[in-house]
Amino acid sequence: MNLILAPEPAPWIHQLPSLLGPGGRGEVVAPWTLPARIGRWVPAPAKLRSAWQRRTLPVPQGFRVWGLPGWVAVEAGMRLAAPSTAATFRARFAMRKRVAQAVAALLPRSVETVLAPSLCAREVFAMARSRGARCVLLEDLPSLRALHADLDEAATRHPEESFLRNHRASAEDVARQEAERVLADELWVRSEFCREWLLSAGHAPEKIRELGLLVEDSGIPRRSPGHKPGAHAHHVALLAGPALARGGLREALAAIDARPQWSLWVRPAEGTDPRHLHHPRVRQVTAETQRTLRGVDVVLAPAWCESHPHELPRAVARGIPIIATDRASGFLPCRTVPRGNVPALVAELDALSAR
Repeated sequence: MNLILAPEPAPWIHQLPSLLGPGGRGEVVAPWTLPARIGRWVPAPAKLRSAWQRRTLPVPQGFRVWGLPGWVAVEAGMRLAAPSTAATFRARFAMRKRVAQAVAALLPRSVETVLAPSLCAREVFAMARSRGARCVLLEDLPSLRALHADLDEAATRHPEESFLRNHRASAEDVARQEAERVLADELWVRSEFCREWLLSAGHAPEKIRELGLLVEDSGIPRRSPGHKPGAHAHHVALLAGPALARGGLREALAAIDARPQWSLWVRPAEGTDPRHLHHPRVRQVTAETQRTLRGVDVVLAPAWCESHPHELPRAVARGIPIIATDRASGFLPCRTVPRGNVPALVAELDALSAR
């Protein structure tokens, strides 16, 4: 049998056939899920029914999902105990560890393959290997050691951005992530940067697999390849992900300061300096705009550290150009710029305006 650990909702769950191979089937341990049939049978207000549906997990044929009654209460307690983003990350990492420990204690002897995401694998992989099972690690989190180095570099460049020093994973979590890689037979990564990082760390290239990002259909037609704004039009750049210094907000602002014909659309988050939102050519956007990219001429992802904004695959699907650093480009076709290099970012904007 194949056993899949899904400690929290994630897009990769819908890619199980790719991860396990054609004809793969198995048991999915997803403690946060609710029974789909009950959600259809129980009369409830539309909002409650919608919330229930978000807790159901449609999986490909041949897979069966196992939830854990009462898990919603566990998550509610986690939210109450985690008032900040940093505390939320610590709680999420701790929860992944607990899931791995619990599954390892109950691992069936018939298991042939175990698939688990980062920080949710060490104990169950160790047990699975002792029984001759294959271990597949999904790198759904950034490489923590590299992330810390990149955040430190960004904080040195922008010392006034205190949020860049807000959170670091524990040394135990960093070691845990690296131990999981050693135990894994396959490493599925989401970017060329992550692949190169693993190769430099000594992992065999034949172990590493590519996992592309999925994107839902926004319902907006794809642009024609020749589409561009008029020569004297005002252009719109959307900053991918939350409007934070780690995502390149400061560099994006500097670029539009250098080019008055460009505006910047952003999504504020905890840690966004409110002063940046008062820029005369900065506009706050809704989740709908991020989903459809309606009115956007280019998506910017000048991230300092590894990230996987959903706006990028959406932009590819719509034919909208992307300017990104290697930390955000994944395996997508992008115009790549060095981190922190505003002149390179401006040059790419100029190239798009002149097309």
